[in-house]
Amino acid sequence: MASAIFIQTSFQSKSLNTHFVPSFRLLVSLSFKPRTAAFPKCVHIRPGLIEPDGEKLVNLHVTQLERELKKREATSLSKVKLTPIDMQCVHALSKGWASPLIGFTRETEFLQTLHLNSLRLGDGSFVNMSVPIALAIHDSQKASIGESDIVALLDSDDKLIAILTSKL
Repeated sequence: MASAIFIQTSFQSKSLNTHFVPSFRLLVSLSFKPRTAAFPKCVHIRPGLIEPDGEKLVNLHVTQLERELKKREATSLSKVKLTPIDMQCVHALSKGWASPLIGFTRETEFLQTLHLNSLRLGDGSFVNMSVPIALAIHDSQKASIGESDIVALLDSDDKLIAILTSKL
């Protein structure tokens, strides 16, 4: 059984100069044990996090040791410059906020997201996914990538952000 506890905090709004009391959710897990003579009423409350979609949190960050190797590898790769929106998508993917995705959506995932507002996982289950996380590129970028399976993703300052691979 899961429950949500709402805790109120107060802060002063600067824009409207009024006083608001917002609430936020703290997820807890409750377990009830049956009554016995030794424990007439027993309730255990454990704080915890919700399970990620697909029951597996995806973390795409590389370790510090791997980072230098990846930077050297990226120098010889085709490059795609990311827009600010693309940067936000990479951030969401890398932190696992888009779990169970391990990269940008492919055509099948993109269409499922658009038409069904969900993704079908390999085990047949579905997870909610109402916004596709796709990387849109221009025809000129596609031509420069060619048949390459690995592409370096750069920010607006040409700093390496990620390496995109086509492996499944």
